[in-house]
This record gives sequence, C-alpha cells and structure tokens, in this order.
Amino acid sequence: MAPEPISNKDNNRDRTENWEKAPWMETVAEDIKAARKSGDTEDPVDILFYDPIAIRLTRRFIKMGWTPNAVTLLSLAFGVGGSLLFYPQNRWINLAGIVLVIFGVILDCCDGQIARLTHTSSELGRVLDGMVDTLSLLSLYIVLGFRMMKETVPFTDTLWSWPVWIVIVVTMVLHSNQARMADFYRGLHLYFLSGSNRSNLTRVKTLKEERAALPAGTPFYKRIFLSIYTLYTRDQEMFTPRAQRLLDALDGSREEIPGLAEDYIAQSCRYIQLTNVLSYNLRSYTLFVLILLRLHAFYFPFVIIVMEAIKWFMIRKYEKIAANVYEKYFGSRA
Repeated sequence: MAPEPISNKDNNRDRTENWEKAPWMETVAEDIKAARKSGDTEDPVDILFYDPIAIRLTRRFIKMGWTPNAVTLLSLAFGVGGSLLFYPQNRWINLAGIVLVIFGVILDCCDGQIARLTHTSSELGRVLDGMVDTLSLLSLYIVLGFRMMKETVPFTDTLWSWPVWIVIVVTMVLHSNQARMADFYRGLHLYFLSGSNRSNLTRVKTLKEERAALPAGTPFYKRIFLSIYTLYTRDQEMFTPRAQRLLDALDGSREEIPGLAEDYIAQSCRYIQLTNVLSYNLRSYTLFVLILLRLHAFYFPFVIIVMEAIKWFMIRKYEKIAANVYEKYFGSRA
C-alpha cells in the first residue's frame, strides 16, 4: 500500500525517511508500474526510454524533498534552453539543444510520477504543467521562425522573411489541436478503463459548475486556469459530438451498465496508440532529424498534412466507436 501524503509541516528529513521505507520504492519496475496511468496508453518509446530514466530521477527528487511543481519549472528551463540552441546553424549546437529538450521531457515525466506516487497532485500543478507545455511549444516555434527568416524557401533562392510567421502560426494552431484531441481520446479511454481515478477527462458543464461555485477570495490563478481549461475542453467537445452523446447518456454512471466499459476499451485499444503519435514522440524526433539534416522547413508540411490527416482519421474512428457503443447500449432507449 502506498504511503499517506506527508503534510507540508513535515521537514525534508522525515519525508526522505518515509519515502525510503515505502514499499513502492523497492524496485524500479514496481515504481514504473505504479507511476503509469495505464499500459494501454503508454507509448513504446516512453516504456523503453523515458520511463526507466525518469523513475530513477523521480526517486532521487522524492528523497531530496522536491515537489512536482519544482520539477515542472526545472523541465521548463531545460525545454526553453534547448529550444534556443536550435537557432544557430551549427549541427553540434543543435545536437546539444536536442539533448537538453529530451532531458526536459524526462523531467516533465518526473513531475507526474512524483505527483502520482506521493499523492500530491494539485490545481496549481495542473496550471503549471499546462503553462510549461505551452511555453516550451512557443519557444520552439519562435526560435525556428527567427532562424528561418534568414534562410531560403526550399528549392528557391527566395528568403522566407516575415511570411514564415504565417506558416509558424498555422502549424502551431494545428499542432495544439492535434495534441488536444489526442488528450481527449486518451482521457476517454482511461475513463472507461478505470473511471476518474487516472483519467483527466473533464466536461465543460462540470468546469462551469466548478467556476460558479468558487468562493470569494479564490486565488486568481485558479479562476484563470478554469477559464482557459473551459475553452480547451469546449474545443475538444466541438469535435466529438458522438462521444459527448455517449457521455451524456452515461451521466457519470459507467459502472452501472455491465459490459459497456469493456466493450469500449476493446474497440479503443485498436487505435489508442494514435493518441501517442499525435502527442510528442513522432513529431519531436522527426523535427530533431530534420534539424540535423538542415531540412527543418519540411517539418511544417509534415504537421499540416501528415499529422492533420492522422488526427482526422483518429477522430473518425473514435466517433464511430462511440456511435456503436451508444447504439448497442442506449439505442433502444432513444
């Protein structure tokens, strides 16, 4: 059994002693299993590379008394710092940037692992994690934009100049939406797999109710977070009408309909890895290779054409799954 969360009043020494005695600190394999959301949704690259490294760092951070938020901010420093090294037209400096960005991603894995293993998740942590992802993405695209302004359009002698920012903005918008939709379907899968315990699935109506119920004196960051998160969630719901219909029919009572969750998971498992394809590893390593080959201009059509096609394929398949499950379990009631 995992230890109870340690209060803020405990000093770091007491925390360290408790962590070291905890059963889940005994082996790396057990730590990784405890820190994962589910085996279904894990990316093979995460399983083979990121998780084993991250969990070792996580154990050290816990022993030193680091909080998830502190590690989140450290990951931001590495992510932004690595992105800045993509600006010079020097492969060795660019390679150093790639190493820093990858280490930032490892640290980003650590903060979630610390929060799950120590039961110290918080609203502020959710805000910071979202901010770090956004700032890291912005820094990467901005640096690439300034670099490309000095470069020529492929197969021409024409400088990109300021029009490159049109390409940058379009790519960023599509990138964000692709990741957002992948996040939704991963959360929906986890919801049917284990309920709300490890799913970050949230509905707009729930967020509105939560925002309306905020008492006077609520910290400003929480109000801002709820407003931004509501917009984020509304965008997800706009693209997923059939999934929303299924969730409305369930009304939070998935356990009361025998076989429904298992049925959804069986169908979802066929496509769940598409959520990882759209999230980070494929796009980031494609960019890293293209930067080292000095073909980074081709990253933008990759996101705009290839990744966008994968997104719509994923939506189409998952909406069909939602429609099938709804028809099977609720069709006679409609």
